[in-house]
Amino acid sequence: MKHLDSRLTIISGFLVFFTHCTFGSVGDSNKDKLAILQNLIFFNNNQTVAVGTNLRSYDDQADDNLNQFSLTSNAVVYNITIQSNTDINWETGTYRINPPNQVLGVSTSSSEKSSTATAKTHTPYTVPLDLPADDLYGKSYPFLSAGTVTNITQYNSTVDTGASFLFPNTRLSNMPLGVVAVANVSWEEIYIRMDVGGKDVTILLPQGSKSITPKCKIPIKVGRSGNIEILMSLSSMFQDRTVSGTPVRFLEQLSMVAGPVVISKVSNVPLYNILLQNLQAEDIVFSFPGCFPGVER
Repeated sequence: MKHLDSRLTIISGFLVFFTHCTFGSVGDSNKDKLAILQNLIFFNNNQTVAVGTNLRSYDDQADDNLNQFSLTSNAVVYNITIQSNTDINWETGTYRINPPNQVLGVSTSSSEKSSTATAKTHTPYTVPLDLPADDLYGKSYPFLSAGTVTNITQYNSTVDTGASFLFPNTRLSNMPLGVVAVANVSWEEIYIRMDVGGKDVTILLPQGSKSITPKCKIPIKVGRSGNIEILMSLSSMFQDRTVSGTPVRFLEQLSMVAGPVVISKVSNVPLYNILLQNLQAEDIVFSFPGCFPGVER
């Protein structure tokens, strides 16, 4: 707290100096203003906070059975049971953080103090990819460690829609002040074993990744009260979708294949491709919660 107070005191001093001082010439004035701005950037960029993440698997059946749900495909209802040996082998999960909605510098390194350094403005929700890797806003911040997670159909938490599975290997990261620009998750393999209307189905999805974009402001700030929520819905992977006016129906196509069914990149490829497309679709399998006034996300 003392460190934060001292930083605020110094920044306030710079603001007063910046606002009220006059300089000998226009050229000198511009150089001095840039130096002051760069010092402000330096203090802002070096403030970090610890923020937790809840990566949560759920369904919307409003019950305690994560492994059982019903979906309708082309007016036909399919009862689905996910088997207990289903697992996800995570590779990593990371955030990119955008600066607050203000002018910030390109680096926290010695280049900030160089006369050739330039200030840039980044609009929130746009990943600042032009920042160098040594800048706090140019880095990726891990929230998910590598490892295989099993028993993801055994609920260990609840949300408004019912039971959920809170992944145990999320961890805190020291992140700079700002807003979440994007979250990225990647996996080595997703293995799903399920029963669909009495048909045994095995799904093998190889290494892949997904970028998850916030639809509203997710602040990273001092005194943030809650963890960031990221949702994962296995059931949504199998739901009907419409792409460019054309319906895409995984369950209907699955019903036309005699069981048992193995879906992978070398078997039942049309079904495999639908699942890959559903994984990559915006706000279908992976998403941030919706935006509600007054609710910190």
